[in-house]
Amino acid sequence: MKKTYNTSLSVKDINKTVELYGWISNKRKFKDQYFIDLRDSSGIIQLVMHGISDPSLTKESCLKVKGIVKRRIEENEQLKTGKIEVHVLQYEILNISNQIPFEISRENTANEDLRLEYRFLDLRQEKMLDNLKLRHKLFLLIRNYFNKAGFIEVETPILSKSTPEGARDYLVPTRRKGKFFALPQSPQLYKQLLMAAGVERYFQIARVFRDEDLRKDRQPEFTQLDIEMSFGGQKELFKLCEKLWKTVLEPLGWKIKTPFPEMDFETAMLRYGNDKPDTRFGFLINDFSKELCQMLVKDYVKVMFFDRDVAEHMQIINETFRKNNGETLLIKTKEELKEFGPEIEEKLLQKAYEEDNLEDPICVFSLANKEENALKSLGAIRTLLNEIFEIADPNQLNFLWIVNWPMFEFDENENKYVSAHHPFTQFERNTLKYLKTGEFEKVRAKSYDLVLNGFELGSGSIRIHDAETQKLMFDVLGISEKEQHDKFSFFLKAFDYGLPPHNGIAFGLERLLMILTNSSSIRDVIAFPKNAKGIDLLSASPSNVSEEQLKEYSIKLIEER
Repeated sequence: MKKTYNTSLSVKDINKTVELYGWISNKRKFKDQYFIDLRDSSGIIQLVMHGISDPSLTKESCLKVKGIVKRRIEENEQLKTGKIEVHVLQYEILNISNQIPFEISRENTANEDLRLEYRFLDLRQEKMLDNLKLRHKLFLLIRNYFNKAGFIEVETPILSKSTPEGARDYLVPTRRKGKFFALPQSPQLYKQLLMAAGVERYFQIARVFRDEDLRKDRQPEFTQLDIEMSFGGQKELFKLCEKLWKTVLEPLGWKIKTPFPEMDFETAMLRYGNDKPDTRFGFLINDFSKELCQMLVKDYVKVMFFDRDVAEHMQIINETFRKNNGETLLIKTKEELKEFGPEIEEKLLQKAYEEDNLEDPICVFSLANKEENALKSLGAIRTLLNEIFEIADPNQLNFLWIVNWPMFEFDENENKYVSAHHPFTQFERNTLKYLKTGEFEKVRAKSYDLVLNGFELGSGSIRIHDAETQKLMFDVLGISEKEQHDKFSFFLKAFDYGLPPHNGIAFGLERLLMILTNSSSIRDVIAFPKNAKGIDLLSASPSNVSEEQLKEYSIKLIEER
């Protein structure tokens, strides 16, 4: 069994005989000496071999060595073991490596799909291994925190019932003809049933599955921190979560200031153009509809002031604008503002100075007949410009609660209102009157999101705990009594047996790790992720199955015409 790790050695071990195991990271020859960088899971140490020339010592071969620790003549400050080296007395090649498909280095520039195909090699990178170690430490700190807070971790089923939760389900066929399980999009109903069971304080580091369009902060399967508690309100949950992230992240080297600020959903949309604003930098959205709508022949005119020339990035700016339902985009320099007349020019320049201290601004206008289009398109450009110019400090963590959410949002494809979160979210009672008037957009939910650096880190709500309100929600959403019974009867039984008031939240842990490690994608903080198309290149899945397997599950494939 391995007893000594590379980075456990120091100058205190000089002249000791040690036995090491690892992989050949690099090798170079000088006169009759071979210098080998031996890498193990802790880091790299330099080996020195005298008078040895062995062609089997290839990069990434697995090696066992016995040698004496010596002080290095030339120290390497970039290595933990940079003051020492091991002079090899004997070695054994445990497994020879073929020529590697890409160089394994701290900043791997190889094609990502190639890296994912050889993920076991990719994970040998110091950065990738550090990410996995951080993930382990984070999960351990989370579990310790909740244990001390009186919560218990309960595992909920992976094979469950298909219920409408937003994304498409991953379905699992069974040998019962026509009957399917679904992989959980969240443990939502089970954790609420645990409150009915009297658990009171539950948490789980849960694996969840969603068949949705992928992007850099999404994967088909991912890990979330799930929390639910009885007899508490929003204030208690906020306090619990703020203490959680302070307790967990400060030992990892981050300074966390509590309490976290709160922002209304409406403010986030009007000033940042999205519901997960990055508050690390300025350039907020301003409304000039009153001054310019008649001149520009649009109902809404929104403007953002910027401080850098964007001319060379216009292609991607236009693409982003159109992708986010932008209608008309105008970009004006300070000189070009004269087109609007002296009074409006002065107002724009005054606002640019007040908001962002800019005397010579670039003005980005979004014009639309639908306010949402004007706001979201400009918000997307703000996010894009931050990515291009790296405005925000990557070492700063800005947590923000988004509150006072709409209960419903209009789905244009289905031509009806749907739940903005999920159908088990409690109403803000003082907005129920708008159901009677048909003003669904004014109905508010007792829901909340925690945002971090422009990403939705977590989402939660106060839950409905009485049957009458739950029926009201289903009726508004047009869920028939038959559908209620077919999909939710196992859950609705709890309403008849003393279901307590409860609330909860769930956090995306890979998103958090992506932010903490300044990674470009959550794929860099998952050991074996799917690629951008949802394919596991390592195992070449999803893949075909045999006719016998399909027949066993009463499935017949229909050829596309």
